[in-house]
Amino acid sequence: MLQYILRRFLLSLPALWLLVTFVFLLSKLLTGTPGEEQMLQENGGYYSKGSTESRQLVYRNYLNRTGQNLPLFYFSIKASPEPDTLHLVYPAHHRTLLKKLYWQYGNPEAVGRYYQSIKALEAALPVAQKASLQPYMDSLYSTTTPEGLKAIAATPSPSWGAQASELTVAATHLAAQQKSYTFLLPSFRWHGTDNQYHSWLIGVIQGNLGTSFRDGRQVSSLLYDAIANTWWLMLASILIAFVVAFELGMLLVMPQSKRLRKVLLPSLFVIDSIPLFLLALLLLVLLASPSFLQLFPVYGMGYHTLTGESWLQRAGVLSQYLALPVICLTLSNIPYLTNLIYRSFSEERKKDYARTARAKGFSERQVIRKQLLRNTLLPTITVLSDALPIIVAGTISIEIIFAIPGMGRLLVDSVLARDYPVVLAIVLVVAAFRVVTYLLADIFYSLADPRIKHAAS
Repeated sequence: MLQYILRRFLLSLPALWLLVTFVFLLSKLLTGTPGEEQMLQENGGYYSKGSTESRQLVYRNYLNRTGQNLPLFYFSIKASPEPDTLHLVYPAHHRTLLKKLYWQYGNPEAVGRYYQSIKALEAALPVAQKASLQPYMDSLYSTTTPEGLKAIAATPSPSWGAQASELTVAATHLAAQQKSYTFLLPSFRWHGTDNQYHSWLIGVIQGNLGTSFRDGRQVSSLLYDAIANTWWLMLASILIAFVVAFELGMLLVMPQSKRLRKVLLPSLFVIDSIPLFLLALLLLVLLASPSFLQLFPVYGMGYHTLTGESWLQRAGVLSQYLALPVICLTLSNIPYLTNLIYRSFSEERKKDYARTARAKGFSERQVIRKQLLRNTLLPTITVLSDALPIIVAGTISIEIIFAIPGMGRLLVDSVLARDYPVVLAIVLVVAAFRVVTYLLADIFYSLADPRIKHAAS
């Protein structure tokens, strides 16, 4: 059995690697980079007090420190005119202009000269004229057609200085030196191991999940602070839902529970029809509002520092804030589990071995608990192993609604801040949790049915 589990674990590692690699590459395809809006904005914010050059210098240092100045992967396939260093150009609208010019004209040297002339003119303009010439400068960073370039070449006044003449020459040269359709020629470029993906992968293998872009803390420290609350929330919900569903399923299959089935099964259907977020809001209004019953605190779990108290006192305080979230997750999973267990018991009690047990004098309760229970566990384990990742996804909305500082809330905050190391670490943890869940399902299969163990060995 141990050999079988080890083999299953090794086979799951490539799938885990492919999943996390896909998420890593997909996250890097999003427009913009982390920190760009905060560091390069001109109006409002801490960095807006400095000059454009100082903001760009701060942003370059930030990219160098976080490794985002490196190529994304071991290789890249791009259009021939597009250089490898395009991702280092900022702000974003400058990068967009250059990409359009590279693709349309296919002349990197002429595009580079034109872009540098725009920047030189912008830097040389007197402060008194910058406000009046701002619409013209905006058009420089958005015009890409040959007709527009010719209009730009005729607009600058000689009174603006030598930079105006250079812009006229560069725009005329770019419009005349157009190389059409060169963007259709792909260019394969090998970057070696000095890239973002390799650095991240080696760090993960060594146990280093990286540093948060948002606050500079270690990602492992952030996960350690958040995973405990999520773990207790999930564990309590799974155990309670599983026990309650089993008891209800065994109760419903009893012959004398006909009236109970008529009431309980429609009620479970109604509960299952309520979306999770709506169920959470209903519980908040009914059980945590002064207008009805204020039995539980609404939020505040992350604002208590329980360092000097005993573990019993900490558990008591923690249970107050986890009560409503646990009730919500439990109610959302009980209908499906109960229906599954009830159907499994109904099928098993019709089989020959169940009738044989009754003929031997066993009561219906003894037949269910001693004869049917083990065979019913197999489909239940399968569904439970598939339901655990769904419960993990459900904790995201629960933690947001109830203000629980767990992994779900950390994931949402990290996505909004484009804190990619934290997002990737959470995806890795969830994927690893799913792999471990399937391995545990295999172990429970062998415990529930020894024939599976013999077949695996």
